[in-house]
Amino acid sequence: MGKGLRAYWKRLMLIASLAKNDFMSRYANSQLGVFWAFFRPIVMACVYIFVFSFIARATPVGSMYPYSLWMLPGLIVWFVFQEGLSSGVTTLSEYSFLVKNIRFDISILPYVKVTSAFIVHTFFIALIFVLYLLWGLPIKVYILQLPYYYFATYIFTFSLVRLACACQPFFKDLTVAIEIMLIAGVWACPIMWNLEMAPQKYWPIFKINPIYHLVQGYRTCFMGDTWFWNDPGELAVFWLITGALYFGGRRVFNRLSAHFADVI
Repeated sequence: MGKGLRAYWKRLMLIASLAKNDFMSRYANSQLGVFWAFFRPIVMACVYIFVFSFIARATPVGSMYPYSLWMLPGLIVWFVFQEGLSSGVTTLSEYSFLVKNIRFDISILPYVKVTSAFIVHTFFIALIFVLYLLWGLPIKVYILQLPYYYFATYIFTFSLVRLACACQPFFKDLTVAIEIMLIAGVWACPIMWNLEMAPQKYWPIFKINPIYHLVQGYRTCFMGDTWFWNDPGELAVFWLITGALYFGGRRVFNRLSAHFADVI
């Protein structure tokens, strides 16, 4: 038991160390370094907020929440999902020197990429807290469920990243296909627009999307009035899809792992 826990702890520390190195090395050749990791999503968020709040003049949500603060929790979910998937799909090619090292456990590489993406995500969660306090908005008790949604976002993103990076060495065009899907996905999900704007008969289609559960969940943490277990149907759909991706992705990764070094 003790040896198993120590081995698991060493694995976690290795993932954390590699994720930190991955995050730092991504901007090692720029003069401002990791500043760009935080600045780029901030600029994108400001552009979306400006367009929807000042040009489209979107109305406030509820009686106290500006549209920009309603949109931000959903945006940071999309940002970490987008960053994790777009950078994670080429994980095996990027770390080919480790893939070809027979002593290295390559199953941790998808964890490294996703954990690296969540460094900025954690910063943005703290930033939203600050913005809500500066606006004088209340932080409700429902914020206590934020760790659940953080974990759910991590597991869903990781499940897709592991499946995608296992397939990418055999299907190089997958990288481009994912980029196109991400461009369309940000508008197909109710992130910058309210689901109530769509005809009610289409709501079940949007709610099947796991991203919907995560986006709405983050918003509920800051300005909702319900717990994640109060909608068991939506909860079950999310974890059924995520579970299928997780275990299916693990099976695909394990079956193809013997061929990675030959095709990279």
